[in-house]
Amino acid sequence: MRKSTKMLATTGMAITLVVPNVAMATEKIENNSNININLEKRTVLLGDKSKISVSFKEKQNANSITLNYLCYDMPLSTTLNYNEQTDSYEGEINFNKDPEYLNVWEIENITINSDTEKVLSSTDLQNLGLNLDDYKVTQEYIVTTPKSLATYLQKSAAPVKKLVGDNRQDTAVEISKEGWANGSSKVILVNGNAIADGITATPLATTYDAPILLVNKDNIPASTLQEISRLNPSEIIVVGGESVISNNAINNLKQNVSTNNVRRLAGINRYETSLKIAQEIDNNHDVNKIYIANGYKGEVDALTIAAKAGQDKQPIILSEKTNIPTSTYNWLKNENLTDAYFIGGENVITTDVIHQIAEITKPAAGQSVYRNRVYGTDRHETNAKVIERFYPQADLESVLVAKSDVLVDALAAGPLAAKLNSPILINPTTYVSNYHQDNLSNKSAKLVYQVGGGIKDSVINDIAYKLSERNLGNHTVVIDPGHGGADSGALNQANKNIKEKDYTLDTSLASAQYLRDSGVNVVLTRDKDVTTALGSRTDLSNSINPDLLVSVHFNSYNTQAKGSEIYYKYKDRNGGTSKTAATNILNSILEKFNFSNRGIKTRTADSGADYYHMIRESVAPSVIVESSFIDSEQDQLLVNTLEKRKNLGIQIGKGIEKTVKN
Repeated sequence: MRKSTKMLATTGMAITLVVPNVAMATEKIENNSNININLEKRTVLLGDKSKISVSFKEKQNANSITLNYLCYDMPLSTTLNYNEQTDSYEGEINFNKDPEYLNVWEIENITINSDTEKVLSSTDLQNLGLNLDDYKVTQEYIVTTPKSLATYLQKSAAPVKKLVGDNRQDTAVEISKEGWANGSSKVILVNGNAIADGITATPLATTYDAPILLVNKDNIPASTLQEISRLNPSEIIVVGGESVISNNAINNLKQNVSTNNVRRLAGINRYETSLKIAQEIDNNHDVNKIYIANGYKGEVDALTIAAKAGQDKQPIILSEKTNIPTSTYNWLKNENLTDAYFIGGENVITTDVIHQIAEITKPAAGQSVYRNRVYGTDRHETNAKVIERFYPQADLESVLVAKSDVLVDALAAGPLAAKLNSPILINPTTYVSNYHQDNLSNKSAKLVYQVGGGIKDSVINDIAYKLSERNLGNHTVVIDPGHGGADSGALNQANKNIKEKDYTLDTSLASAQYLRDSGVNVVLTRDKDVTTALGSRTDLSNSINPDLLVSVHFNSYNTQAKGSEIYYKYKDRNGGTSKTAATNILNSILEKFNFSNRGIKTRTADSGADYYHMIRESVAPSVIVESSFIDSEQDQLLVNTLEKRKNLGIQIGKGIEKTVKN
């Protein structure tokens, strides 16, 4: 799924976003499945209704079915009654609920209301051959005031849940409460300052479905003791030797918790400790895959892969730069490894290490461990590469975000991320790393966790906005339906009821609908017949900084002139985005409409500046589309019905799409 990378800035004017009250033709998704759905609308406003019908290849012997949609945690249900003539269940969905987050309704299940009630879950529907993505419905939010713009930004972002304590130990407690609300039979304790031991402990924790809690060398924080009591484990595993967690700390632990079943898992150094953890994992299930990171220069690399290793319940092996420690290598030789990954570049793990592992690994046919090095130029790029490689799915249940300058928060988050099959995104505290842009643009998440404090709210909000399911594309376009309200624009001299403001709105709504269905974000300067000042229109566009601004108009001139023409920025006269857009849009219009070709052009004032306000005052590339002449009898024959104007809007949309996507 591709999604927007653009944030909307707050502005002090009344504005309107997205496609509103244009009726869509009934959409039928053709497939060869055992169930078929006809859905009228894919984009709705609060209060909209959408007709829907469901048919089955196998007769259900029920007078009705109940279709259940879900938007994050808000349900929406509708009953569809059986129509014998069409052999389908028919009704309409009333989108009368205003969801708190995401604004994308997804089919949750279908209940067959027969004598023996049967529920078809989303998995059942997929097994019947239904592509659930085809039936997602985006519920739009209309922005009319600066306050509602802020609401829009919050609502259109993925929800954020903060797991933040007063210190690192308290943050680990918050993570534990989130992932293990009902307790845990085991707890893993690590020193919050011994990053390497903690990171390699993540797959151990997931082997036992246990949280990682943080302690100090010589004492157990009160919040940690309290959380251990709440979890009520039957065993506590301490990771690291006495130099990391002292015997005094363990004695203090035993005096303050209900279990005395505390054991230490440690080696003489971090390499040996990672080996001990790998052997412990192997005692519970077969180790056949490993993740390798440098024991001293690769802590952040190990951290980046910890959640994935935990998800696989396969160990992280700490290595020296040029070789695997002898004791570790000797153990691995007997493990019948089928795969291995190397996290970090040549400067931390040389090819000699890969040679060693290749000698003792038997990958599947056509596979090779030599293809399994994952790294970047810095910790952020390495983290982005890991997410790209190991979390290829577009739709994620969640993403955990932790700061990249202090690693301990991400350390404690490893078991929770693994439990949720979700990546940990490590990021600077004051901006979103450019290395994360592709992942954020191409993925969505139902929930974003902020793990630990110190990250600016604007950074978390930006990440959450980009991961929102409703942000459909990498491109944003502002469409301006010319005139409106008290300003009727040009009039047809033969019939004064034919007004430019109505034609521009009909055409613009259809363009917006086409673009949104094509994965382009659209902002409209108006969605109804209202007066909107020119300055407000360009202020809106400049606050959003779109890829393109398109102002839609219809011309008039003494009933004799005819045809289509498009104006673009004078500065692009020798080439530029606005000139390209003008060419693409005009060609697209003329492809389907037999208008006279009046060409693309510029117009300047005596000062040399662009003559038209919408072009002159717009920072973004901008064009004015003079679609046809509203007072030309010949042109009018081509646009004199709503359906024809919709088709015109679609052609304008295709020209816009070609411009912004190429």
